[in-house]
Amino acid sequence: MEFVYDRLVSAPLSSVWAALTDPEAMEPHLPGTAKVESTGAESYRVSMKISMGFLRPTVKANVQLVDVIEHSSFTIVLSGKSMGAGVSGEAKMTLSESEGDSNSTRIVMTGEVETTGLLKKVSDTKIENAATGFLESYLSSVEQGA
Repeated sequence: MEFVYDRLVSAPLSSVWAALTDPEAMEPHLPGTAKVESTGAESYRVSMKISMGFLRPTVKANVQLVDVIEHSSFTIVLSGKSMGAGVSGEAKMTLSESEGDSNSTRIVMTGEVETTGLLKKVSDTKIENAATGFLESYLSSVEQGA
């Protein structure tokens, strides 16, 4: 499934960059009891409960940032499994300071997500809605912290 997300975040580029790349800066913006653990240079293990269709598993995902261009872009590669279901994907994240406003940051994300197991029974629309809802909630929290 292809995924595209575009949003103007009311926070400076440096704050948004940190919230997307630094495990310590990520955790306060994640829902509930989510945890982020650094597993190496530009790699993390994220554990969090998600809601996707009729499933509400705790997912453990491995996340790797590649092709990192500081304060500009990176590619996120992820894979995770839970309860007989899996997800893997890759997305290019591009960040830029909003023209004429140093307190706003444009985020553009394009990528692909593949599901396995029980997640195959969930429609692409529900998966996209869950991902968009998560991103909206996360970035709203980043805005409030700015």
